[in-house]
Amino acid sequence: MSETATTSAVAPSGVTSSVPATTAATAPETKGSSPFKRTLTVKDMVIWGLICMVPISPMAIYGGVFTDSGGMACLAFIIGFVAVLFSVFSFTIMIQRFPSSGSIFTYVSNVMGKGMGFIAGWLMLLQYLVAPTLVYLIAAIAIHSMVPQIPVLVWCFAFLVVVSAVSLIGMKTAVMVNRIALLAQLVILALFVGFGIAYIVSHPETSAFSLDSFYNPSKFDFGSTMTAVSLAMFSFVGFGAIATLTQEAVDPKHGPSRAMLIMVVVLCLLYLAQIYIACCIDPSGSAFVGDTDNAFYNVARMITGPWLSILCALGVALAQGVFTAIAQQTSIAFVMFTMARGGALPKFMGKMNQRTNSPMNAIIFIIALSVVLLLVFHFAGIDMNTIAKINNFGAMASYGLLNLSVLIYCWFQLKERKGLKSVIMHLIFPVLGTVICFGVMFSVQEVALIVGFAWVAIGAIYYLVITRALHREIKLA
Repeated sequence: MSETATTSAVAPSGVTSSVPATTAATAPETKGSSPFKRTLTVKDMVIWGLICMVPISPMAIYGGVFTDSGGMACLAFIIGFVAVLFSVFSFTIMIQRFPSSGSIFTYVSNVMGKGMGFIAGWLMLLQYLVAPTLVYLIAAIAIHSMVPQIPVLVWCFAFLVVVSAVSLIGMKTAVMVNRIALLAQLVILALFVGFGIAYIVSHPETSAFSLDSFYNPSKFDFGSTMTAVSLAMFSFVGFGAIATLTQEAVDPKHGPSRAMLIMVVVLCLLYLAQIYIACCIDPSGSAFVGDTDNAFYNVARMITGPWLSILCALGVALAQGVFTAIAQQTSIAFVMFTMARGGALPKFMGKMNQRTNSPMNAIIFIIALSVVLLLVFHFAGIDMNTIAKINNFGAMASYGLLNLSVLIYCWFQLKERKGLKSVIMHLIFPVLGTVICFGVMFSVQEVALIVGFAWVAIGAIYYLVITRALHREIKLA
């Protein structure tokens, strides 16, 4: 239900996590002993986080963010970074209070009760269930920009088949492959920035280094900017998964929070570098009018011709449609497995396949759900940007509850109000984090809002049926 289960599955294919995917999933059965080895340094966790977060992810959503923000794409990403930064501070506080968890569900449950904790986890589940469909679509659109003869939906199913095959036969992505994938993304980013700067210098009639992408008073509109932020957050959500490495960290109280802070700062700088250069190359957005899904690739084509555009599209497609998709599908399956073992889902999802050491029933369910969602979104005409906002609704709502938990727990329950540091960390930062996160959540526009609140209503009804009507206790901490 929480991000805990995500890392349990993903960490082995990340950097240096020593815990097999099945260990974390079955850990609740091992009482009185810890299966985790404390081997992860801050550097390990930062690298693992960068692998999972995809440094070139803004390339996929650049057009939507640029259009919604009136060309102020950098401003949208900076506001998103601020929202994440306050949430990092809240994670830092809660990790120190509950060093064995790393779970938003646990934090909210302990502070606001199991009901609200369940809703927090249920909101994360919305993100988890939509995420595979989103990354398949991102990858498909990127490939479609190179091979337009094949429909986007066909490419979606092609990526789904590959990822599903890997998940079903129980293969694990090698550590070295993941490191190479990260290095390749950084090389692509560096090439774009380097050639982009050269293009701007050599084309002063159409391109220029300008701060308009950070703030342009003639085009600024608060509502539109927040809509852009609600899309830009796609590149930031999931950062809290580092908190779930707490039990494997050399320094469990400080290591994960330091790694999170370093990672989001590095990611923000990388995101701004590519977004800023793209905005300076084509300040008017004329290169992608009517084609926002391929905006970044069209800008890259302006710089060098087809090859850089193809390289960027291929990098996004492989990073999102293969590496991220494999990690997400496996991690979501373990989320479902954990929920089933805790009594929140049907028992058949809580079975572990002995041959592959993976929750096969849950994986099959996720594959089937992805097929259904791809078809539903396609025939309903719901585009990639809207799907990203549905994904972000769940993430931002849960981060808002995280910040609110810090405020309630430290300021009101423990009454830790002495000194300037306490006022800042226990009152000002969590209040700002709560306001910004919920503000972004309410800015995701109509379709995403309807889906998001419908999901919350379904979760509340489901929780009442399970706990009140069926008298079952849900254990997901």
